[in-house]
Amino acid sequence: MGFKYLNKDQNIFDGDDGEDVYANEEQLKTRLEYFEKQLSELSDNSPAEERINHLIEIGRIQVERYKGNDAWEKAFTAFDLAQENELWELAVEACDVMFLSEGPEALKALGHALWLGITFPIDAEITVAMLQHLVEESPKESDTRAIASAVAHYITSIRCGKDDDLTFFASQMIASVADDHSHVSDQSTFDLWRKTLQLDKPEVFLKKLSGAIDQLVGDKWWIDRDKIRAKLDAEGKH
Repeated sequence: MGFKYLNKDQNIFDGDDGEDVYANEEQLKTRLEYFEKQLSELSDNSPAEERINHLIEIGRIQVERYKGNDAWEKAFTAFDLAQENELWELAVEACDVMFLSEGPEALKALGHALWLGITFPIDAEITVAMLQHLVEESPKESDTRAIASAVAHYITSIRCGKDDDLTFFASQMIASVADDHSHVSDQSTFDLWRKTLQLDKPEVFLKKLSGAIDQLVGDKWWIDRDKIRAKLDAEGKH
């Protein structure tokens, strides 16, 4: 079962055909010009969300065009605006573009996306996509992959329910990770593996993921986490 988390409207082209590659580039340029025009026509009074969305779309297009520097620039601008306006789901999407741009601080961007995507109850599909990035970036035998997949299943169970398709996908993710990690291939072995790694204890695997995120970001965060936590505590949401 496959899920396409972001860029749901993105067309897929056959990169092996020269004519298709050319057509794709022409289409990307057309899309780029459209969103750049939309962005240029915004006034100072335009909703921040609209500006952020245009910047993210431009960033995604530039990622597809292998224009990583411009993609990063647009996405970071979008991130700053999203942070100022507390539009945290858009902030995560902006971080995703920065990660995909493969810039020098791509992993730092992923760390921010993970922290925000787990801290705030945004679209679970986006949070799972960020966790999937972490799974794909980590060595197959590493515990980080197991932790990320466990968090994905935990998030989908809470935000979507146990019978949701996304929760089913998360179950498949953790089963695949278990096989790669310890050659787990049946339910009893899976249960033992899960218990051994304490993947049945949210208080444990969430703390371990927090440690992994800190390693990705280092000591220079782009957000004030203490301020965010304090506000969530005051609102009774943390």
